Amino acid sequence: MAKAKPVSANPCETCPAVCCTYLSIIVEKPDSREHVEYLLWHILHGAVEVYLDTDGDWTVAFHNRCKHLKKDNRCAIYARRPSVCRTYSARGCHGGSFDESVKVHFRTPGEFMRYLKKQRPAGFRKLPPHLRRLASEA
Repeated sequence: MAKAKPVSANPCETCPAVCCTYLSIIVEKPDSREHVEYLLWHILHGAVEVYLDTDGDWTVAFHNRCKHLKKDNRCAIYARRPSVCRTYSARGCHGGSFDESVKVHFRTPGEFMRYLKKQRPAGFRKLPPHLRRLASEA
């Protein structure tokens, strides 16, 4: 019989500090040309991805490590960290991965446009040709 892992008083003790390596914002679903272009604009920037989560929320994630995160993944300003960091619950943590809450990732314009072409064909057909062509890109 396998031994149960001991429960740590600090659930962040062995975490790779994922919560301190990105920012994310929930955005409107891409149901108009403007919203499609808005998400494309984000995807075209480095270290940015868009994802649709299992709750149906569209989110833009900006991958950028907090400047106060030390090499050992500990906070250099822990005692005076911002309130958003203080109130962040370890229970809401991804535990090192987005995989459990993400339904679909979009890291390139092509991935995003192929999704729209397949999942929202009527809306995709209304987009101008220069945007529809992105579906054939890598």
